[in-house]
Amino acid sequence: MSGTLAATTPIIQAPALDVQLERAKPDVQRFVMLALPLALLLLVFKVYRLEQPAFFNLACLVFGGFAVTYWLPFRFKENFVILLSLAGAFILLDPKVAALLVATGLALFGIIRSGVAFRWRLLTLLAIAAVFAYGRSTGRFPISGSFWPVFGGIFTLRMIIYLYDVKYQTTPPRLKDYLSYFFILPNYYFSLFPVIDFQTMRKSFFQRDIHPVAQQGIWWIFRGTTHLLLYRVIYQMQAVFSPPKVSVQVAVVAKIILAYLLYIRVTGQFHIIAGMLHLFGYDLPETNHRYLLARSMNDYWRRGNIYWKNFMVKICYLPAYFKLRRGGELRAQLLAIGCVVVTTWFLHAYQFFWLRNQFLVTAKDIVFWCFLGSMMLVNTWVESKQKKRAPQTGWKAMLRQSLQVAGMFSLIAFFWSMWSSDSLTEWVHFLRSGNI
Repeated sequence: MSGTLAATTPIIQAPALDVQLERAKPDVQRFVMLALPLALLLLVFKVYRLEQPAFFNLACLVFGGFAVTYWLPFRFKENFVILLSLAGAFILLDPKVAALLVATGLALFGIIRSGVAFRWRLLTLLAIAAVFAYGRSTGRFPISGSFWPVFGGIFTLRMIIYLYDVKYQTTPPRLKDYLSYFFILPNYYFSLFPVIDFQTMRKSFFQRDIHPVAQQGIWWIFRGTTHLLLYRVIYQMQAVFSPPKVSVQVAVVAKIILAYLLYIRVTGQFHIIAGMLHLFGYDLPETNHRYLLARSMNDYWRRGNIYWKNFMVKICYLPAYFKLRRGGELRAQLLAIGCVVVTTWFLHAYQFFWLRNQFLVTAKDIVFWCFLGSMMLVNTWVESKQKKRAPQTGWKAMLRQSLQVAGMFSLIAFFWSMWSSDSLTEWVHFLRSGNI
């Protein structure tokens, strides 16, 4: 099996109850050391008005919920988190939207939990999705427009993972697991949400002592906060590099780089989301890892959005690879990667449909995904030929790696600026004039 798209998250065994009880044991001094930085973070959110006003309310709910759940007996901890998340829907959302969201979620679970054959449950859910998509696209249902982005952010992608796991598990799905997986408190504010794996989330609950897990969560929230503050600076810098203040060439290069760096807002939000879940004992993996230092397209794929990469490996790459590998190892890898790229393209457009009521199938999307897919296929072919070569060391190897990082950064930034523009026509105009 090639390491090109292999998931990095190991299979985690659910810890025994007595071990979890020990890991959840509270301590006054250690709690204070966790509460103080959280209070400082709240102050930063307030002073700098981070995100929208609802974000501060979310942070108060999460940090206050952590303070309560930390002292609860272990058997009550997750139940409290679920109740807090359900109640949070009515605080962070319009009450009618929250009620419809909870009712819809319970109805979907009723279908999943029913005793009929799995294919009929799947067909029923697909039919409901089609009806909802019709309502989203036409606006003919008497439903608030604010319902659809939240519904899409919660159910559209994670439901794929959940159904995949339900199909193969030997025990009936539990309501508690369902509620804790879908009704995640930060998801009411962050519609663009990392695709958390169901099994990983369930098995990560108090798999380590709560204190280092919470400390890591606080660090990730802090790191995400710095990303969001830096995003403001990068966004404002775009106006600095505009003709006639600078030459057209300088404006084009600067804005290409800045357009790519604006992705830091997504990474900041994802860090905060994962960090908040850590406070409640969910020891989830990192959402992205130094993607600006990627040396190849496959390396960028592994670093840029780790949760999405693992999602595609589980749902698309591995099933396709095992069906195709009789025709040859490299052939199976290339075809499976092709399936991953096409599926990623479609699901990004599908996700954007729920968020913005637009299904993105445009010329710039075609160019971007064809570029990304072609680079990944070439990269995989090259890696297959270099497997038997000994790794190089010394200054020449370091120089080569530095040039690879610079080259990959430049290449991705160039095509990213095209993908983030409104159209190919606008992008070509930008390359000629330096103005967006």
